[in-house]
Amino acid sequence: MKNIFTVLSIILISIISCSQTDKKNKKNMNEPVLTSKNYVETILGQVKHFPKEPVYQVFVKNSLCLYEVLVNDFPIAKSFTYNQDILPFDINTAILQSGKQKITLKIYPAPEEFTRSGEVLSPNTTCNLEIVYVDKKDPQYKYVPVSDFNLPTKIRMAGKNKNVAIPEFEGEGRKYYEITYEFEAKIPYENDGWSKAQDLTKLDQKKLEEATLKFYQTQLNSIRNKDADKIFSHLYQKEKETSQALFSDEKDLLKIKDTYLKPFTINTFVLESIEDFEFKIFGNGKLIAMLQKSTDPRLRSNSALWGKYKNEKGSTIANFRNYYLYLPEGKNLEDGLEVIR
Repeated sequence: MKNIFTVLSIILISIISCSQTDKKNKKNMNEPVLTSKNYVETILGQVKHFPKEPVYQVFVKNSLCLYEVLVNDFPIAKSFTYNQDILPFDINTAILQSGKQKITLKIYPAPEEFTRSGEVLSPNTTCNLEIVYVDKKDPQYKYVPVSDFNLPTKIRMAGKNKNVAIPEFEGEGRKYYEITYEFEAKIPYENDGWSKAQDLTKLDQKKLEEATLKFYQTQLNSIRNKDADKIFSHLYQKEKETSQALFSDEKDLLKIKDTYLKPFTINTFVLESIEDFEFKIFGNGKLIAMLQKSTDPRLRSNSALWGKYKNEKGSTIANFRNYYLYLPEGKNLEDGLEVIR
């Protein structure tokens, strides 16, 4: 009798285990498997279009500093090569739903040849963030202002009688300065993104890093083995959400597909080995990426998975394979991390 109960217990445990596994995998089982051939039509079929399609952008205007910009703790823009170009960066991929959004600005001193303050931030440092949106349905593509942010300043009194007020950067003398602002965004879509992900900071960090490295190495091997479909098979959720956020059309998707396929279609492509990297957590603890530790401004904070090739003019072009990984609720780390951005 005891043996019968033991057998029944094992069967019952197996049924419960299978049931839980089915629930965990149900979402993934219902997702189509992306390939290099069905990518455009599959993702295009998931993008909803609306009468108004706002794409939010941030313009960064900097002087005497290098910078990084994050929206909702997701990397959006960076410049470690000193220049003063005023460039727009799309930020919709970091906006999951309407409401208040956080934009974080991190600044570092400009190279010493451009400033008299050495390795610290100058009192004359400025960095302006201008947030706008453009409606993709607007044929004139007009910029609509949303918010404008400037670095905080303090007043220094100058002149013979100390009667001249001169505004100076509040963070002068520091090697690093960070500030977060808020702005309001109104979008017609809603993405889950990493909102339903587990807090990676609460996991065993050694196992988390091993799982992250394993994913990147698998991707490296897929590129090395010319297995394009293996690459695409991990991208459905990421591509579905980012394409929706940018209201992508067929032309947009063809360009993205071409970027993914460069390692397989360009004869001069050279895949670099994964080395000298570090793990970085983003998304308020819910995303992880493997980035280069290099201080080379062309490589700094870019993906540890990358390659380079020669374009038609003979110039060397870097191709970074950016992956931000997360662990969905109810999933074990042993099952593997998933790509969400």
